[in-house]
Amino acid sequence: MDYVERLSREHSRASIDAIAKAVGNDPKEFKKIIDIIFNHPAPLPHRASWLLTVISRSHPELLKPYVRKLINCIPNTSIGGIKRNIIGALCTQKIPSDLQGKIISLCFDLILSPDEPVAVKVLSLEIIFPLTKQYPELKQELKAVIEDQLPKTSAAFHSRGKKILSQLQST
Repeated sequence: MDYVERLSREHSRASIDAIAKAVGNDPKEFKKIIDIIFNHPAPLPHRASWLLTVISRSHPELLKPYVRKLINCIPNTSIGGIKRNIIGALCTQKIPSDLQGKIISLCFDLILSPDEPVAVKVLSLEIIFPLTKQYPELKQELKAVIEDQLPKTSAAFHSRGKKILSQLQST
């Protein structure tokens, strides 16, 4: 399948699902999607990043070789949808220990930024929260950040933030 042509032609859930099915569990085909994200003009990277999220849910192992590259691109990505999709895909991964500090710092910055969409903030919570098991000292910082953001954000952040606060208090 010519993924560039297909992503250029149609942008729908049905198209994304069809492409994801064509990629399947094939690392070579998945690499083509990664290449579109990093090497093609808009709007293809945004569309391919949505595909990245869909594929990572069913085949998270395909993302593993690209975790470093994806984390490194987050600060340089100005398009909220691409950032949201990359962070969403990273939620399916066990972040390597040498990248944990970087992703934690990035996610805290995203949560605290007044310019980030709420979905990016919520997904950033999803990345940080599991890491509090490894780094218990993060619990208080995460709690403080969530409490700081509650009056500034939407219902989606309130919902997830309150669930995480509850889980933080019970652990």
